[in-house]
Amino acid sequence: MKQVTGAIVAAGLALAAPAALADEAATPQAVIAKVKEAVAYLAKEGKAGLATFDSAGSPFVWKDSYVFVWDCADDTVVAHPVAAGRGLSISELKDQTGKALGAPMCAAADRPGGGWVEYMWPKPVAKEGTDDLAYAGDPARKVTYMLEVVGQPYQVGAGIYDDLLTIDQLNKLTD
Repeated sequence: MKQVTGAIVAAGLALAAPAALADEAATPQAVIAKVKEAVAYLAKEGKAGLATFDSAGSPFVWKDSYVFVWDCADDTVVAHPVAAGRGLSISELKDQTGKALGAPMCAAADRPGGGWVEYMWPKPVAKEGTDDLAYAGDPARKVTYMLEVVGQPYQVGAGIYDDLLTIDQLNKLTD
């Protein structure tokens, strides 16, 4: 992320896998459902609802996944359960291979029904002593579903760690 992941991946933090994030993998169908639930919530609550997405205890953090919220027009990550991820410039976000994330993820959100983007990202873990998540370990292939919030300036995303599903297969789930 300049690599902005360097700003997010905290070195030397006490990290633990919470029960919600341990050993269970989210499914693409669950990601789509959670993103759509978050979109409906933000369509109703607007800016006042953003704080809901800023903690590991959020109903939008489950298994090994979490929902985050962007404002692509303002170029800002506006809500995220990883504290170091909040307020970042979307246009500067890169995965750990140097792949730019902002433009493709905003474009995916702009597709009718949303869309999926793949990149390399470390997995989330609980940051001990806080209500935040952090990232730990080596990056893995992550595919994220993005969808815009109609009537609000936000784009919502969540993803899964998966080495097998193609973007075409995932996009068929949302068509």
